[in-house]
Amino acid sequence: MHPDIGTVVAGKYELCELAGEGGMATVWKGKMHGAAGFSRPVAVKKMKRQFGTLREYIDMFVEEARVGAAMQHPNIVQVLDFLQDDFGSYYLVLEWVEGIDLHQLVSTFRKAKHPLPWGLVAAVGIGGLGGLSIAHERLDKDGNPAPIVHRDVSPQNLLLSSRGEVKLADFGLALAKDRIAMTTMQGMVKGKLSYLSPEGVSGQKATAASDIFAMGTVLWEAVAGCRLFDGKDDLEVFKKVKSAEVPPLAKKREGLPQGLVGAIEKSLSVKPEDRFSSAREFAMALSELLGGSRNADRAQELLSQAVGEVKRWRSEEALLTANGDTPVEASTSWEDVEIEFSEVAKLPKVEQDRESLEFWFSKIENKIPSK
Repeated sequence: MHPDIGTVVAGKYELCELAGEGGMATVWKGKMHGAAGFSRPVAVKKMKRQFGTLREYIDMFVEEARVGAAMQHPNIVQVLDFLQDDFGSYYLVLEWVEGIDLHQLVSTFRKAKHPLPWGLVAAVGIGGLGGLSIAHERLDKDGNPAPIVHRDVSPQNLLLSSRGEVKLADFGLALAKDRIAMTTMQGMVKGKLSYLSPEGVSGQKATAASDIFAMGTVLWEAVAGCRLFDGKDDLEVFKKVKSAEVPPLAKKREGLPQGLVGAIEKSLSVKPEDRFSSAREFAMALSELLGGSRNADRAQELLSQAVGEVKRWRSEEALLTANGDTPVEASTSWEDVEIEFSEVAKLPKVEQDRESLEFWFSKIENKIPSK
């Protein structure tokens, strides 16, 4: 048993289960305790003790808390609290997202030998771009532009809730115009190499266009079912990213809507000025593919269904593995879903459907009535 299990931080945040671990921090599924027996699940990110005396890492952790708290949106994992215990350890308390991440969704469909329905990929992209648009279009307290560049868009940082919501996570490497501390040394490359942009691997300053390129990489891989920028070593990956060597998506998978192929490939242009002008514009292109608000509720419902199926299979696999049995092959049945989204793609395009885009960027609890 992990020695931190059962630890209560600040008298109210109990560490219940280790949920994940990175190089700099561990993430716990926790429980916030309140008065009269009140409790709610939370995620607690704890900085590893060996980094607690290193100024640069402390600044990065503080900056993640600061920029996260500055953005309130359904498509961004919410920052709830930031604190330090009596031993000097830092803790970032976040909303707990019950579900999976995009990497788990894609890998399960790959094991099932079934392509991930393109409509689900588009729905994930719209949600992730919704989060990015809030970061990129952020204003300071005086109403002046104060954009935040994520710099770490990846499948693991796109969380999918059991309700079909998409939430952008981990602003640990985020670059804010009004940042308090300098958290990146000049020329240092930040983020996962395969999801950086051509300008990113060259050590240039990351911009909103860099996040758009990273999102394009994520969506390309989800549709194709394989890694986009891969190689035998980091140098080979570096060269592919720098030159934006993108194989034609239509040759990787047949039957995709041309609009989807075109949108993803545009986001992966080597020159930033040739990509979408904003995350909002990229989301608009994907929203039109799903028929706008007419089908938004159905797409979210199907994404919720997919998350549930993946969670069920992964739970069964973990149980069998723990008992020493051979894990079962992943099974999915999505032919009808693929057909349904193919029909959606044939709908007339929605010109300037701002209402549709605002629907996707909002958390709507009630279903839109069928027309």
